[in-house]
Amino acid sequence: MLRYRDFPFPLNVLLNVLTREEGHAENMHYGLFEAAGDSIGAAQERSTALLLSRLPPAPGRLLEVGVGLGTTLARLTGQGYDAEGITPDAVQAAAARERFGDSLRVHTTSLEAFETRGTFDIVIFQESSQYIECETLFGRVRSLSSPAATVVVLDEFALAEIDRPQSLPRLDRFLAAAARAGFLLQEELDLSGPAAPTVDYFLERIPRHRAAIESELAVTAAQLDGLLESGAAYRDLYRTGAYGYRLLRFCSPREIAAIAT
Repeated sequence: MLRYRDFPFPLNVLLNVLTREEGHAENMHYGLFEAAGDSIGAAQERSTALLLSRLPPAPGRLLEVGVGLGTTLARLTGQGYDAEGITPDAVQAAAARERFGDSLRVHTTSLEAFETRGTFDIVIFQESSQYIECETLFGRVRSLSSPAATVVVLDEFALAEIDRPQSLPRLDRFLAAAARAGFLLQEELDLSGPAAPTVDYFLERIPRHRAAIESELAVTAAQLDGLLESGAAYRDLYRTGAYGYRLLRFCSPREIAAIAT
């Protein structure tokens, strides 16, 4: 059973809620909701399926930056990709190995420090790009990837200048960094509408399980109050269009040339 108590706040709270509501936690990322009655499990599966639909077919050497609970990495491995993943969080790496075994290739390291032999044909970021400075991200991806690599990003971005501590990266600056590193944008898909209900999901359910969360996780009332307040502000940023959710697919100029010929 997933030991969500070991995860840092607020991930431990979110995993607690998922386990209580769904019976288990498979993922920690946003879902894409199509209807009011959608379960978050179905919405999260829809998100992952969309990401996977943008990948070149297996086999190929693939790097997942940020493995979460290991669910997507295990799925990619099962589909025949030569897949490995990285995370700087030892708790997440341990959880992924506990769930799927030591055969799942997970490295406890940051993208900045990751070293490997050879290059990757595919690099994916599922809500992990926001934690890496964009120039650093694309510089490292360029050094780690093959000349015909595909890079797929599914993440949140700020769509305007936000006066808020720890604001999300600006989308325009992210795209500019990609271009400077030699990656061409093939697809940009706005998923803000179907992704935003994920915030509502937790805002509605955290109060429902508040007593148990405080008891089981040793989380204070002040911490939960702050999390709910922050979540409400986050929801407003989505409603006003200041924050958005995007699928971005990039390729190298050499891949474009190969397609054209």
